[in-house]
Formats: sequence, C-alpha cells, structure tokens
Amino acid sequence: MCTIRRITGEGVELVELAALDSALAGNGIIWIDLVGRDGQNESVLRQLGLSDLEVEDLLETAVHPKAEIGRGHLVTVVHGLDLDYAQEQAEFEIETIELDGVLGPNWVVTHADRALEVIRAAARMVEDDPSVIPTPCALLHLVLDTIVDEYEPFLEQFIPQRIDAIEDALFGDRLSTAVRREIYLRRRDVIRLQRVTIPQAEAMRELVRLTQSTTFACDDAALFRDIADRLDRVASLTTTLRAELDSAFDHYFSAVATNQNEVMRILTMVSTILLPLTVVAGIYGMNFTYMPELDERWAYPAVMGVNATIVVVGLLFFRARGWIGRRRSMDVHRGPLEIPVLGQVLRLPTLGARAVGAVGRRAIRLAPWRAARYHHVERR
Repeated sequence: MCTIRRITGEGVELVELAALDSALAGNGIIWIDLVGRDGQNESVLRQLGLSDLEVEDLLETAVHPKAEIGRGHLVTVVHGLDLDYAQEQAEFEIETIELDGVLGPNWVVTHADRALEVIRAAARMVEDDPSVIPTPCALLHLVLDTIVDEYEPFLEQFIPQRIDAIEDALFGDRLSTAVRREIYLRRRDVIRLQRVTIPQAEAMRELVRLTQSTTFACDDAALFRDIADRLDRVASLTTTLRAELDSAFDHYFSAVATNQNEVMRILTMVSTILLPLTVVAGIYGMNFTYMPELDERWAYPAVMGVNATIVVVGLLFFRARGWIGRRRSMDVHRGPLEIPVLGQVLRLPTLGARAVGAVGRRAIRLAPWRAARYHHVERR
C-alpha cells in the first residue's frame, strides 16, 4: 500500500501515484508512506533514485538500526513499538517493529511491514498544523520523535509500576508463581527495548553527522541531535530497569528458598518432638512376656506424663532458640549519627549512614573535598 501526501503551508492533500513525478517537481514536501512489500512499493523507491540494493535493504525486515548516505538521499532504519501487537496479546507484551526512513531533497519515505500507530499519529499532527513541517528534515524528525514518545511512557510509567507491584508481591505473605512470570515478561520487554535503543542512539548520532556533511546539508540537523540525546536517556533507563528486574528475579528465588527453609524447619520441629514419643511407643509396643510396669496402676499415667514432658521440653527448647513464638526484634538506634569531617559534624540518620557504609567513608578518605557536598552540616 502506498499513501502519498503533499504538505504545504496551506494544508495537506493526498496525491495519486500516477501524479508522483509532477508532485515531486512542484512545491511542498512529499511524504510517501509505504506499507508492506510489493512490486508497487519497489517501483516507487526506484522512481525516487534508490538503487536495487537500497530497495532490497529497505524492504527487508529485521535490519539493525543504522543511518547511511546514498546518492542524494539519507537512509535510516529505526525500530518503534508495535502497539497493535501488544494489545492483541492475552498478557501485555512489548514488541518492536522496523520502520525505515529515506530523506530526499523535498521528499520523505517511510516504510513498515504494516500500518503503525506512530505513522497515524504523525499524520494527524501534520494535518492539524502543517506549519510544523517546514522542511523534509522536520518531517523525518517528527516521525522519529513520535517513536521516542512511544518509548517513554512504557519505561517511565508502565514498567516501573509493574516493578513496584512485583516488589510488593515479593515482600507479601504469599508468593505466587505468577510473580515469576510477571518478572520474566517485563524483563523480556526491557531487553527488547534495550536491544534496539542502544544501537538506535548511535544511528541517530551518525544521522546528525551525515546531515551536517557537505554532501547532504540539512539546516535542521540539531533536531536529530535532540533525538539522539533522548535515545541515550531511554537506553540508560532500560539498563537501570533491567538491573532492577534482575534483582527482583534474585530476590524471588531467595524468597522461594526462604519459604522452603521455613517449611523444612517446621517439619524438623515436628519430627524432633515426635521422635522420642515414637521411641517410647515402640518400647511399650513390643510383645515381651515379662514387662513389670505393665501391671502397675501408675504405668499409663507415667508414660503419658513422660510424653507430655518430652513435648513441653521440646517446645520450650525451640522457643528459646527463636524458632517459634514471638521473635526478638533487632534493637536499632534511630537517632542521628554524628560524623566528624574536616572540623565539621555531619548529622545523618543512623540507618541512612550505615546504608552508605564503607563506601562513603572510603570516598571521604580518598577525596575529603567531597564532604562539602553533604547538606545539613553543623559545626561543633
């Protein structure tokens, strides 16, 4: 499918494919949006002066993000979010899809395997205010900027909110296997974004360099530098979120092991208490002919008393060990901690100061001037 738009200061109009040559020779910016791979799309790309290798590369899927220069045009390959695919899944999953862009003197080509929300959103913005697209560089920047706009809500809101929910579940009373699956799905989402955003930021920096070259000069090259900076931030977010999810995975298995140890501890206590009772029952369950105490009236109460004593002693022992009953809480001093540094006193909460621990003390020893960064400093 091929959709051609002609953008001028007066508005946006659709252009028939047969009138493409006349539209390219006229005024305005021509936006050619290609969807899928067919003979019509290939002929359009060749009509714009792209070589057979470039046409094959653009229409091929799963191409690494890149930016390169051709004969009178720039080619860029990026990856955006496939929101339609994500909403079709029973469990929301992030999927990326390739988006190709070609920047010419007065035209821009975008291509994807299927219609994308990012293209529809960019088209709506152009139709609402065509003046935001004064140059072809500005149009390509709008499309690329819209892609980054899709990344940020997932990395700043959706994934962090899911991580908060995972952490609440990890510290809850019951640990479900659904928590493990949620960690796996969100970690896979972050890895997919990390896999494309890091090389994509590098491709944007290459695009900045190419648009500033004498071969293909573009007055709006600074716009692509802004996208490169935003992609660097997105890549940093993916690294941080992946580390948090890896930590959640480790804590999950630690919590599972802790729960198993709790179960084993309970079984150990029960076995320890019942084992002496089993010994007593085994002794008096033997069919010996002569067992004098069996004929005594006090024999049964004595055996029951021994059994009760064994149970009570066992429970008292386990309580003294802290395995049952109320556990002793750690006595933590929460008052302010005073640390003398360079003739001054840093007043910090005890727990917060211990959190920084040896790292903070080592940093002060190696670079005493860093102590000036601490606030709430009081002289003695």
